[in-house]
Order: sequence, then C-alpha cells, then structure tokens
Amino acid sequence: MIKNPYISVVVCTHNRSALLDQALESLVTQTLDRRQFEIIIVNNCSTDDTAGVVERFKAHRAGDVLLRSVDEPVLGLGHARNRGWRAASGDYVAFMDDDAKADSHWLERAVNLIRQHTTTPVAVGGQIRPLYLSPRPAWYKDAYEVRSWGPASRRLVAGESFSGSNMILSKAILRLLEGFDASVGMRGERVSMGEETVLFGKIWDAMGEQALLVYSPDLVVYHAVGKHNMRPRYHLHRWFVAGQVACRLDAPCGLHDRIARLRANVTTIRTLIRSAVTDRKHFSDYRPWIVERLGPVALEIGRLLACIGLYIPVRRANLAAELKAAGKSGEGHSVEAVRWFTS
Repeated sequence: MIKNPYISVVVCTHNRSALLDQALESLVTQTLDRRQFEIIIVNNCSTDDTAGVVERFKAHRAGDVLLRSVDEPVLGLGHARNRGWRAASGDYVAFMDDDAKADSHWLERAVNLIRQHTTTPVAVGGQIRPLYLSPRPAWYKDAYEVRSWGPASRRLVAGESFSGSNMILSKAILRLLEGFDASVGMRGERVSMGEETVLFGKIWDAMGEQALLVYSPDLVVYHAVGKHNMRPRYHLHRWFVAGQVACRLDAPCGLHDRIARLRANVTTIRTLIRSAVTDRKHFSDYRPWIVERLGPVALEIGRLLACIGLYIPVRRANLAAELKAAGKSGEGHSVEAVRWFTS
C-alpha cells in the first residue's frame, strides 16, 4: 500500500465505461515509480457499467499501482474534480479526461519538471494532441485539436492556463482556493467549459507574478477525436458554448452595461460576418472556412444570447457508442484507435 504518493491522478467519468478501461491502462503503465503515484476514479452519477469496469480493472490490471474509486453524487465536472482532489493523498493532483491516453512518460517527466525548480511550481502542464478514431479528412487540421503553448518549455504568464486533460496542480493551491467553480463546466451530457479558466484566474489574482506555472511540450496527453468532432457543426457548437460561458463569467451588472454589451456584440458580429465573406475566396474548401471564420461569429452569438438570459444547451457526442459500433464493424475507424478503446 502506498502511504504517501507524490502525485494523485484524478480521472472523472460519467457514462463512458467503454472508454475508461484503456484510459486507465495508459496510467498503470506509466514509467514513474509506482510508489510515487495513485489513481483516483471519480464516478460522477454514471448509470452504465463504470463501477464494474473499475472493479475488473483493479482485480486484473492494476497490479501494484494504487487505484481507488470514489463517487460524486452531484452531476457536473466541477463537482467531480473537487471530489477527486479532496480525496487525493499526493502533494500534486493531475487531471486527465476519461477519453484520453497519457504518454507513458507523462508522470515521470512531470515529477522531474517540478523537482528541477528551486521555487515550488503551483502547476505544471503540457500538450494535448489528437488521437483520431477515424481517418482525418484532408481539410481537417491538427491545429483544431492541439492544445499547446509552443515547442519550448517556459513559464506561463498572467492570463494563461492549462487545459483540463493535462494539468497538474499542487494540492495546497487547490485547498487554498477551494478548487473548481462547480457552476461552470461539463454537466453530464451537456457541453460546457470554463472551470479551468476560472481556477487559473483565481491563481493569478491570488499570487500575481509570484505564481510559478511551468509548461513543457514533453508532457503529452492524447485526446480521442471521433467522426463527430471532425464536422464543422461540432466546432460551431463549441464556439457558441464558449461565448455563452464567457458572458456568464463576465456578465454585465446593470441595465446600462447590459445594453452597451449587446450593442458591442451586434457590432462585432456584423464585422466578423463581413470579414468572413471577404475571406471566403481564400479557402478552397468551405469547411475550414466555417470552422475558422464562422466560429468566432458563433462565439459572439452565444455571448449575445446569454447576455439577454437565453442559454441553449448543447449535448456532447456519444463517443462511446461510436467506438462500440466501430469495434463491431471494423469500418471507417483507425485500427490503432479502435484496438486501444475496444480491446
């Protein structure tokens, strides 16, 4: 039994048992000494076989890695992440999504990165890169999926933050700032975002330039990208939701401010549409044009509607069902990806 792990890896999951098994596989095969980390699965109101997957994995694959599960009865990623870090025993808490795969050196490199600094980092993080579950269309760019602060290690500056599936924070700062804002972020099948942005904003507000957040491109996590994710509609939905969340996080207080914000939104939307129409001739394919030029329009529309109190829910794709179907048919998906999730 591990008494004092250095890092606790928290994987929050909701009804994705078909994905969870192999996400955990990438964690138990880490190169970091097994005495230095633990894995915590937070079951967030799952009604599928998540509990069974965890128990079978613990019995047959976990080996000498400490793996335990906790339940979070309140639906929402913020609630689940807070439940995870509060249950953690490590000095640092790493967060990874249930549809992700960690590079085998992820934790070892994170520990080395932390320990090479004389000032203790508040957080470290790295790249999120795509793992395509089906062949990538010729028009679709890796840049649509990559989350990175560039090719070189560096210290983040105020306003920058890490993405949710590849961020490792000190438990001390999570405790000090009371973790994540559970009023934003994913809630079951409903797409949302922003809990990481809010948390890192609180870090910068609390610590200013004294906050040491270190990025390294060598810390890599791969995130599953299904067919649904490689459609223009999906990206418009994400831009739209981002606008709704942005308005909620920076909502105007009074009527005068609200009216001013609405006018600014309308002006911005008109400007973006005119620019998009002008730029259409520079795109040989309409699909990247939609993603890159109409996406910002969708963001401002989402912001405008939220400003008048209209929030439109967007549901996430059923990636687990897509993978199950792919495993049965063997058609239209990356062989490596299907084997990874369905073996």
